[in-house]
Amino acid sequence: MLRSVHSNDVLRHIGIVDRPTPGWTAGGNYIRMLSQSLGHACQGTGMDVFLLSQQDPRHLENNGLPVKMANIKAPTYLRGERRLRRLMGLPDKSGLFQTAREHGISVLLPLQHFDGNPAGSFDIKIIAWIPDFQHVYLPEFFSEVERRRRDVAFRALAERASLVMLSSKNALDHFVRFVPEHAKKGRVVSFPSLLAFEAPEGDPVYTRQKFNLPVKFALVANQFWRHKNHLVVIEAIDELRRKGMRIPVVMTGLPVDYRDATNQPVSEILQAIATRRLTDQITILGQVMYADLVNLMRMAAVVIQPSRFEGWSTTVQDARALGRPLICSDISVHREQASDAIGFFPCDRGDILAGVLAEIWNDVEPGPSTAIEEEALTREREFAQHHGRCILSLCQEGHAGLG
Repeated sequence: MLRSVHSNDVLRHIGIVDRPTPGWTAGGNYIRMLSQSLGHACQGTGMDVFLLSQQDPRHLENNGLPVKMANIKAPTYLRGERRLRRLMGLPDKSGLFQTAREHGISVLLPLQHFDGNPAGSFDIKIIAWIPDFQHVYLPEFFSEVERRRRDVAFRALAERASLVMLSSKNALDHFVRFVPEHAKKGRVVSFPSLLAFEAPEGDPVYTRQKFNLPVKFALVANQFWRHKNHLVVIEAIDELRRKGMRIPVVMTGLPVDYRDATNQPVSEILQAIATRRLTDQITILGQVMYADLVNLMRMAAVVIQPSRFEGWSTTVQDARALGRPLICSDISVHREQASDAIGFFPCDRGDILAGVLAEIWNDVEPGPSTAIEEEALTREREFAQHHGRCILSLCQEGHAGLG
């Protein structure tokens, strides 16, 4: 018999939902960070945190996370129930909610969409997470079908969830404009780097030598999605080259934009590098192992984040956690997240980015710097502890029905 969970019960079991999104590597790191953060915050409180995953939990057992593992099972039906549901136009049951009940979980987060039928699941409180509203503000990067799908999904989350997490004040503003009738559910919970919990490992010099990189380089660590705006970096490096200044750049990230079946953004980037004769200055590594990515960031003289839109940038947070200098596009969320960046530039102004690079390049040094890293990681760990307390408080608020 499944245990009944009621909102007036003491909060004992919290569930973190792990549903990987193909092509979005930062999403997996976010769930791992959240598991570390909330898991540590719950230690000694009598509360257990479960990671609910569609992966076989046997593959997750030795992952170093302070949480318990639970496999999201397919929902069970009485004989003929599924056919009857379809005849009546009812959605399928939710394997997620069924699994949560089996483990006595009373709060689930960070839900990004509903699958199956959450009806009758009001005994389980939902805390949603909407990473950003890019489809509203940059609609040209999405098909009409995808924009409509996101609209429906985000409205459903706002309506059905007890609370909705937004990662920045900027994202909260967008949420309030999108669903003003649910504005009171919005909560800003900016997140730390995974590096606050999992310290860098390995030899950065070995990583640099493995990829045959120069000692001093700038790093762009983004998926190759169109809104990440790699072309403005290429324009800046080309302008500097024409003025006789050479700055090597390394670009990492999955070279696919799921929104474009032809993968045109990557083709444009490769062709821009070739036509500007920058093949000896700009190195595209594609997606690298996480340990290599961290070591490249540790080595970088500067990290450039040229993105046109973010909810809260994992790249920016990782760079800050390692104490690496940052140059960012001047979108609002970057100003919010990295007010201490050494430079900002408009998204479409490669000439201004070139000027910032020319001004700072001789003053920045390649890493790693043990002293700078330790100081930055200490700050990030303090931020991570605060984040864990905030998430736990949010779970308690959602469970009590205060949202």
